[in-house]
Amino acid sequence: MRLGLLLEALIDIAQTAKTDFAISMNMTPSGLSKILKGGRLPFIKEKRAFSRRASAYFADSLYSYHCYFKFLPLFPVIYDFSSKYELEMFLSCALEYALDKDFEYENDGRPVLSDREASFLGKKNILNLFCVLVSDHITSGNEIPLEFYSALPLCDHLYYDIFHRIKIANTRKPENILFNHFFNISCLESSSTDYNLGTLAAIARAEKYLDLNLLEITEEIGNPFLLLRGQFLMVFSIQLDGTPLMTFIKQKSYLTTFYNSLIRKKTRKISYDGKDARAALANDPSLLFRLTNGSIDAVYNFISIGYLIHEEEMKDIHSDEVIKKTILELFHRVLTDDTDFYVNIDAMIGFQSSGHAIIPLVGTVNIPLEERIPYLKRFDSYIYKDNVSRIRIVNSELPKVAVLCSKGMSLIYLTDNDSEKILYFRTDMINNNLKKEIADNNMKLMDFSVDLWNNFLEEMSKDLRNVDY
Repeated sequence: MRLGLLLEALIDIAQTAKTDFAISMNMTPSGLSKILKGGRLPFIKEKRAFSRRASAYFADSLYSYHCYFKFLPLFPVIYDFSSKYELEMFLSCALEYALDKDFEYENDGRPVLSDREASFLGKKNILNLFCVLVSDHITSGNEIPLEFYSALPLCDHLYYDIFHRIKIANTRKPENILFNHFFNISCLESSSTDYNLGTLAAIARAEKYLDLNLLEITEEIGNPFLLLRGQFLMVFSIQLDGTPLMTFIKQKSYLTTFYNSLIRKKTRKISYDGKDARAALANDPSLLFRLTNGSIDAVYNFISIGYLIHEEEMKDIHSDEVIKKTILELFHRVLTDDTDFYVNIDAMIGFQSSGHAIIPLVGTVNIPLEERIPYLKRFDSYIYKDNVSRIRIVNSELPKVAVLCSKGMSLIYLTDNDSEKILYFRTDMINNNLKKEIADNNMKLMDFSVDLWNNFLEEMSKDLRNVDY
């Protein structure tokens, strides 16, 4: 990230005249032109004043609600600015960083930031520098794959104000970025107490933009960190007064030592893409039965899963017949076991409008308009007086996922237009947290009843009759 290119991009985003910006900086247009073309730099002693004045100018021009969208080409890792002052401080940080890079280039590659380490104190400093540094490496234009290794505290309350705000804003999953994230389940269970669903939400949010490889590690991993192999290491700690500290390390020999120590640790993979999951299931059809210990305690449906689908309705989907049969057996167990069944109202309405019934690891069945009510009425045969209380309708803004829970484990299914991902957690944490959220009425809830179900079908039938075929 060079200063001239960054200023040029900000001027374009602000749609301002270069002459106006030059005047605001007490510069001549020709002086600004030299900076934009890389012909000269401000004096190093003017770095702070230059950056603050330029950032104030652009913040005045660009700040608005959700204005971070404007900066996505420059900063694919960013956060939503709550005030014009926050935007100004972020841009000042980015400009100072760009100046340091230019000074380094002019100084024959000798860095202004120490080649060994530099430390940054406080939530705002860390948040700004984290976004600027990571964005710079992602947008560097280097075609070599970027290997990230992370043990970032996704829902630890000590770091929550930093990492919860960060948005990964690529429009598609980059093919040259590998992101490996390490979980210690015991630490995860203890740190998720105050932010019950932070882990689930953070994973689902990140999975939209990154191909996450989740790894369970049984031993303590030490301080949270983010390593970009061969480039930098960020290590996070908390000071005695509770202030967070980020140490930024670039020393090549230490990066190599840290990486070698990391990959020698014993890990267990807990995330599988659709291809890997289908291969495992085709090779061992009993796998799902064994993972769930033969029983299913609860399912949470924030997308429209096709539990009611019949085998003949999948005949046009090109998928392994063994996998189809295995998934149908799983669906039957969900519907006939003493399973707590939670469905998000958005998923119900989404099926009403689209007719899409998702069959994990198989495909999507599109139910025609005229067949959607008969399809849903299949549920009538699974509704009994004794099990009505086990069915819940929730209204939640949780990520679009499906979660299946048995004693001691949770399977999480994520999907988008391009990919599927299965996450396997050996813990009751996710099930317990979801139930707690519902019990505490943090998710708006409707008690299920046969009358409510029949009324829903009747209203849906009216809506469908009003649709032009």
